[in-house]
Amino acid sequence: MSTVRLAVFADLHLGRPSAPGMRWACESLAGAVENQPDVVVFTGDLVDKKKATRTDLDDGADLFRHITQELKLPLVHVWGNHDVGSGLLPHFPEMPGVHRPRGAGIEEIRVPGVPLVFHAVNVVQDPDPRDLLKDLPQVQEAGHIGVLHTEVEGQYTNNPCLPTTLEHLLSRGYGACLLGHVHAPVVLNASPFIGWPGMGRMLEIEVPALP
Repeated sequence: MSTVRLAVFADLHLGRPSAPGMRWACESLAGAVENQPDVVVFTGDLVDKKKATRTDLDDGADLFRHITQELKLPLVHVWGNHDVGSGLLPHFPEMPGVHRPRGAGIEEIRVPGVPLVFHAVNVVQDPDPRDLLKDLPQVQEAGHIGVLHTEVEGQYTNNPCLPTTLEHLLSRGYGACLLGHVHAPVVLNASPFIGWPGMGRMLEIEVPALP
């Protein structure tokens, strides 16, 4: 079975003094690129809702351009609760090579040349307690990936955000569920991978491709 290699990070929180920051992101991506990923995935909270300024948002846009234009890798991402709560998203530019949901619901994202289907959803309010993930499609074939900014049962955070359960995510049949929102690296399930890379961590993972 062919596979696709992903480099995954989350919860950058640009603007927060204690957050990893742009230097960490660029250095970590440079390390990941040595292993030749096919896609970069970012699972939300690019900026910090309390500390971020327009300059931090511009830095985030520069990071996305670095991934797509300099590293020449496609980027799949979702917005998190801090992104929405910052009030800065109307100023974020469109750019080629960046793939994200466009509406408030669950969307399928397909990247040209990449044999995967990403099932992704943006957070649209802060907090976002919508019971939306119950509608994640169930699949029977390889090559499907969840990209979600979620709490999963509230075990690791008390900030409501697209609640779901591990049992439900496992029942969808995805090759991985890549999560944002929790800042510690937590693996809820090893195979298929379901978990949070955590703040300041770059996850590198191979997933089965579409048949």
